[in-house]
Amino acid sequence: MNKWTLLNKDLYILVKMLGGKVLIGTSNPFPNYSEEDMEKEWELTFKKLHKLDLVDLIDGELKFEDSFISAIWVIARSNFVVEILTDYMDKNLFYFSDERVIECEKVNEVEITVVEHSTPDWTWNQILLPRMLMGIKNIPTRTNDTLLLIPKDYERYCEDRMIYNLDQVIANNELDNNSLIIKQFTKAVQRRIYTNRLMIYYWQNNSWNVEGTHVLSSPSYNWTLRMINLDGVEWLQATQASGASLVKELVGVMERVKEEQLV
Repeated sequence: MNKWTLLNKDLYILVKMLGGKVLIGTSNPFPNYSEEDMEKEWELTFKKLHKLDLVDLIDGELKFEDSFISAIWVIARSNFVVEILTDYMDKNLFYFSDERVIECEKVNEVEITVVEHSTPDWTWNQILLPRMLMGIKNIPTRTNDTLLLIPKDYERYCEDRMIYNLDQVIANNELDNNSLIIKQFTKAVQRRIYTNRLMIYYWQNNSWNVEGTHVLSSPSYNWTLRMINLDGVEWLQATQASGASLVKELVGVMERVKEEQLV
């Protein structure tokens, strides 16, 4: 398994050099830079890569180390990118091609580690699913009811370990104060162990589209929170999930994207 650690801005320059129009998960590190400024940045990037034996200038042409530039090519050209966010802190991006997957793992605010993985199926089963299910126990469900939540509100619930706008959640879902699902979800938020998010960005009809789901684990119940759109409004649809249904929901994100791509 090949692995390289780069600065975010160096990766951005390489992706642009290979014709990539956007680097999912990374903002432009060179806002308002002039062409002259960008030439200087490229020179700095070349010198750093040369010291790492990743590129050389031969007969006036750049010659990159094969496995390295092949990995960057996947990142630049991928139209299927999976993002995993753990507890709103650790973010990893996986760029898919037909033959392999390249992972970009955040080291700190300025560095990123590029990791080469095997086939898409292997990466999905051996890397992505285990990370999303980390620390989750198979706890039986008690209800099949669902709860609609505003995505930004859910993020705050997890940070504060409390539902700060309980009356609004009850009203949005047309429930009463004694609702069982409200009590159970509130308890899960208070006792949460992990909250992980899986998002898939895929290129279709000349634009990037998104599908995704969250997983909330607690000692009482586990929950999946699927990203849905109702009348133009983004919601998370929260449902209790056992071990089998957790896996089904995560696999379902991939299946929904494949169905969209076939349309």
